[in-house]
Amino acid sequence: MKNFLHYHFPGILWIVVILVLTCIPGTLIPQIPTYLDLFKPDKLVHLFLFLVLVFLILRGFRKQLETVPAQRFAVYIALNTGVFLGGLTEWLQGTTLVTGRLCSVYDFIANVAGCFLGWGLFILWNRRKQ
Repeated sequence: MKNFLHYHFPGILWIVVILVLTCIPGTLIPQIPTYLDLFKPDKLVHLFLFLVLVFLILRGFRKQLETVPAQRFAVYIALNTGVFLGGLTEWLQGTTLVTGRLCSVYDFIANVAGCFLGWGLFILWNRRKQ
């Protein structure tokens, strides 16, 4: 367990950052003018948060696990964790627990896209390291 926490501490800390940021009441978030709803700046924030999350999880598993099959299994864990957390944060925003925020399918799509982009970034980073 000590090794797991050692290698995955950045990913776990990033999960806490995501939960804190997504639970901030909507009234405290500054409104940024935009021209297209689909490309609002908040979608880029969602994309970035989950890109970093999946990258950090995969990086932790790469350092912890030595065999390629175990590292491939880590992809499923990282992507499922990211997609689950993306859905959970949207659900939390749709409940009365977080005021001034709404559950948005477009935010969830941005979360999932960020997960897969994080996987892609990890693949590129991993190739450079070899």
